[in-house]
This record gives sequence, C-alpha cells and structure tokens, in this order.
Amino acid sequence: MLKIFNLLFIIWIFFFPLKGHACIVDTEKIYTYDALTEDLMELSKMYPDLITYQTLTTTPFGRNVWAIKVGNGETTILINGAHHAREWLTSALLMKMIETYADAYQNGHTVEDLHPSILDKVSIWFVPMVNPDGVTLQQTGLNAYPIGFHPFLIEMNEGSWNFERWKANLFGMDLNRQYPANWSHLKGVNRKPSYQFYKGTQPLEADEARALVDFTYQIKPEIAVSYHSSGNMIFWGYHQWGLTHTTKFTRDYYAIAEKVSELTKYPIDEPESYQQGGGYTDWFIEEFSKPAFTVEIGQLIEDRSLPLEEFLDIWVKNKKMGLFLAERALKRKNEK
Repeated sequence: MLKIFNLLFIIWIFFFPLKGHACIVDTEKIYTYDALTEDLMELSKMYPDLITYQTLTTTPFGRNVWAIKVGNGETTILINGAHHAREWLTSALLMKMIETYADAYQNGHTVEDLHPSILDKVSIWFVPMVNPDGVTLQQTGLNAYPIGFHPFLIEMNEGSWNFERWKANLFGMDLNRQYPANWSHLKGVNRKPSYQFYKGTQPLEADEARALVDFTYQIKPEIAVSYHSSGNMIFWGYHQWGLTHTTKFTRDYYAIAEKVSELTKYPIDEPESYQQGGGYTDWFIEEFSKPAFTVEIGQLIEDRSLPLEEFLDIWVKNKKMGLFLAERALKRKNEK
C-alpha cells in the first residue's frame, strides 16, 4: 500500500508541480540557445500576466535575440548577457532570475528580503543572450553551421578547429566593441574579423548590437547592466569621475554601485581618467547620462567559459540584483 502511495505521489508531482517550486531553467548543464528559447516559451505560458517577450532581431542563421519583460510597470531597467559567446553562463543566470522573480510574484514569496511586488511599478527587461550564433558555435563547434562557412570560421579562429575560446559573433565582430562610445580610438583591437577583439568597420555594424541600441532607445531604462565573465568585478561609470556631473554621479555611486558591491561581494573597479569605451554600458552612460555598470561573474579564467560548478555561488551573489535595481530605478524616477 505504501509503495502504491509513493508511486501516486511521484506521478502527481511530475504532472502537477508544487506551487512555488521553480523548475524550468536547468543550470546544471550547458545552457544553449535552444534551451533558452524553450524555457522562454514555457515560462511565458506559466506566467502570462507577468512575462512577455519579443524578438529584437533574427540572425542570418535564424536565431532570435530575445527581449523578455518581467513586470507591468512603466518604469524600466534593462539587464543583458552573453555579448561574448563563451560567456553564456550569464544567460543561464538571467533566465534563472526571470523564473525566480515570476515564481515569487505569483506565489507571494520574497526573494530573501526583497518583495517582487515592485514588478507592479517597474518592468525588468532582460536580453539574456545578445550573441546566440556565437554561443552556439562556442558550445557545439562547426557542425552547427553550413559546411561552406567552415573555412571562414576556422580562419577567424587562427586555424583552430576548437572554438572553446570564441567570443565574437559569427562574422568575427566583438559585439562589446561595437558601441559608439570612443569607438574610433579603441586600443588593442584586431584589424580583421577574429574570434575576439575585432571592432568592425564602423559602430553598430553588427545586427545584434544595433538591435540592442534601438531597443534601448525604445524603452529608455533608468538603469542598465551588462553581465560578462569573468573576474568577480563591477565596472562602474564611463568618463564621469571628477567631471561636471560629480554630485549626481557620486549619488548614484553610493546609492547603487556601492550597494551592488555589498550585495554581490564583488569589488568596484573605479573609473580611471581614461577608459577604453566601445562597450554597451559605456555607450548607455554617454548617451543617457544614467547609471549603468558591467558585472563580471565568476573566478577569473582565460579563453574559455566558466565551469558549471561555479553557478551556485554566482546565483547566491546575484539573485536579488534585478529586484534591487528595480527598487532603485523607481526611487530615481520619483526623485525627478
């Protein structure tokens, strides 16, 4: 009798998961574009009143750059990940945030000390995988693409058939060197398409970067964040330290950057007198004069993706980020 009861209980849990139990996003295996797309469709069905999505652009190889909104507020923030192909663990992190916040909102839970009711006033827009083609190449290699394209990819990869170190999009452009801020004067960049560091022939040449810029103009977020890996570091500000916006910048520094550092335990890399530029957050700060920062997750490693074993520690440090920034964004908006 007990065995029958246990079997029935297992069947019930399988078909009718317990409320409050988030179980869609699997962070224990390589997180692919296909997994992200499947998870997005499932989550949007599970939380139709909270999660909506749209396509920012579709790559020539048929992959969508998804933008996912969590919340129904007019005030917005924007968080993106995986500009660089080998940094796909940021995509898993952002999708886990989406699932966790939606689950907490629907079931009246808090995420530690933060209540998801803020999502009634602030919408969090996520672009979890800016570079889906590059991610797919890095994870699966040449077989994901037409054979006629292989010689070009191998050439950009310096003759190697191992794409574990790949950062660029599929046309060899480093997407986080594609934004207009100081683009003409970037240093340390490649002069031709490559697995990393090629800035292109002009800003926003890459469809992925241009689509993200157009979308940013559309939603006008109060705060923007780019997740990268690795180094356990926060890069804050761009050409602002000591300039005419000192009072405003200092306020944002202590109200947001310093608090994010306390939240994540990541140190802040303070702006230098000269900064490289070319990145999404550099452009956002320059264009909108609003707070933006880059978060480098995970222990510093070179030329490869972070190991999956690091995810739990990364999640513990970052899981409140979206809700915290939503609260700060609403405060900033109200202060205006």
